[in-house]
Amino acid sequence: MIAAMRVGFSSLFGPVCRVAGAVVLALGLAAPGAADGRPANAADAGPSIQALRLGIINYLGEALDPVYIAQGWAGNVGPRAYSSGTCCLSVPREWKPGMTLRVEWNSDSMYLRGEKKLVGVDAPVLPYEPFHDGYVWAVFLPGGEVFVQPWGGGPGLPGFLQGLPAPHEKPTEADFRAFVERTRHAK
Repeated sequence: MIAAMRVGFSSLFGPVCRVAGAVVLALGLAAPGAADGRPANAADAGPSIQALRLGIINYLGEALDPVYIAQGWAGNVGPRAYSSGTCCLSVPREWKPGMTLRVEWNSDSMYLRGEKKLVGVDAPVLPYEPFHDGYVWAVFLPGGEVFVQPWGGGPGLPGFLQGLPAPHEKPTEADFRAFVERTRHAK
């Protein structure tokens, strides 16, 4: 009985499915832009945002714990160090001038003074090119400046933070001044 039902179903709907499949294939090939592999319109070009892992780059002489980027927990980090790995924060795929993200944190010295509230700033987002996978880094500099850098990699890679050495490489005061000057022109 079951075999007879299978044969009946197949013989009845088989030709219909083959015709429907051919129509769908023909429509797909005839769609604008489909033949040359390009999206038919901007909506087909992919998402305008991307989800990235969170990271912290700390050039300060004290630990930071906790750190949040746009209310996403980025973890904690020791003095003159970096850490990453928590997930995730969505940012626009392309940088636009004037972008900021809220960064909030507490530090060792704040904790020792009994301060329980987080300090927060709307940190400028440094320019970045579109990339596929990576991080949103909160960057803490001596003197109280905080930046955010979405990037496809991290400290030590060519071009990262416009050439500012990683915290463990002990950047000089001149390195920091040059970095801040370069970022002023980029905002």
